[in-house]
Amino acid sequence: MPIRPKTLELLAFLTRNPGRVLSKDELMQAVWPGIIVTEDSLTQSIRDARKSIGDEAQALIRTVPRRGYLFQPEIEAAPAPVGAMPAARAEPMVAILPFQVDPLDGTAKALFDGAVEEITNALSYFKTVAVLARHSAFALAEHSREDIRTTAERFGADYVAEGSVVTSEAEYSARVVLTETASGRRVWGQTFTFAKGEIFAFQTMVAQRIVTALVANIESAVMRRGLPAAAANVEAYLHFLRGKELLRSYGERVNQDAREHFLEAIELDPRSGLANAYLALADVIIGGYADSPRAVLDQARDRALHAIALSPDEARCHRMLALILLYRGHDEYDAAEKHFARALDLNPYDADTLAQTGFFRALRGDGEAGLALLDKAVQLNPMHPTWYYYDRGEALLALGRYQEAAASFSCLPRKSAWQWARLAACHAFASDHGKALACVMEGRALEPDLTIAQIVQDMRMEREEDRERLRRGLELAGWDTAI
Repeated sequence: MPIRPKTLELLAFLTRNPGRVLSKDELMQAVWPGIIVTEDSLTQSIRDARKSIGDEAQALIRTVPRRGYLFQPEIEAAPAPVGAMPAARAEPMVAILPFQVDPLDGTAKALFDGAVEEITNALSYFKTVAVLARHSAFALAEHSREDIRTTAERFGADYVAEGSVVTSEAEYSARVVLTETASGRRVWGQTFTFAKGEIFAFQTMVAQRIVTALVANIESAVMRRGLPAAAANVEAYLHFLRGKELLRSYGERVNQDAREHFLEAIELDPRSGLANAYLALADVIIGGYADSPRAVLDQARDRALHAIALSPDEARCHRMLALILLYRGHDEYDAAEKHFARALDLNPYDADTLAQTGFFRALRGDGEAGLALLDKAVQLNPMHPTWYYYDRGEALLALGRYQEAAASFSCLPRKSAWQWARLAACHAFASDHGKALACVMEGRALEPDLTIAQIVQDMRMEREEDRERLRRGLELAGWDTAI
């Protein structure tokens, strides 16, 4: 059907960035680079784009108040990838939204944002309930109140848990309500009043009450399973939360600052398994992941083992150790696999564990199983962090699905030379030599001396044929010969 060129550019940019809120400034820079235009031009193009794809109801191109626009494709209508887990679930899915807290109360905001993550994690221990990943739940909360249940239902959430907090001098009063998304029916609601130092008991109690409200008969063995030990005090917990948020962000010295917070948390609470596990991961990130000095990797491994000794049933501790073992090299892959499997057994609905386990399976040569786990992770966390795109791209590349792999790698907002190399190889295998060369030039501009041999040597892929595939793709793209 006829469409204006700028409208087509806008629609193409939206569809290349699914599931990500795009600001008006970013959209205008992408579609009208170097040209001064008003928001009216963007608004008109959004309107035309919706009309062109039959989206007058704004179900695909959604307005996110005060933030921009979100393209959310109809995931249910897409053909299931080969080997993917079925979208239908026997378990109900719950989205735990951020609590409404006085924005001027920074301590309460940090504590209750942390409570959302811990409630989400605790719910995953009950294998009768699936839970929307924290990252997507927080993104979901950005939608307007009038739209939130509809959006939650599109994300696959059958229920939404919302809370509000009132703070007094010595205690918190938190009202939590569980609502069915399809009907708007209130399933459960309760007010909890507790001393400020008792937030850990509150987190566990809310998780258990939500499960009890949804499932009449929960396996007693699961109910009795020891949940991860909470931090010994609120101050240590706050340092842990701040460190974790810094580790998830981008910017100068954020990883070093995160490390300092983890150290403070351990100083205040030496028995915090999670703080020790995240400190180990922070050290490896600062060291350069797999390029970290051997002494750093050794120390991180030992600290992660100590974290598991402190919290043996905490899935995230096992996942951190598995990642560190992965970075230590192929000789550690068997041990890494055991800890990825243990993390998944302990917490089968943690999206990050699913994604990283799927990535690891692909590295070991089982691309189909890896992609199935990654697709399950995306289902639980549709508004996922950008590293999911890289992990899924690697699985698709290992399967020889080059156009899909290129689409996934293209979604990375910042690409290293190594990531440009993978994108170049995918385009070369797909016979799009113009795009392949463009990717080569981008990567070589970042790392002029980086060779094919170095890229292949850096690969985490275990099988020789997988490494050889990337070598052939880079040779087709002209990585070593392009100037």
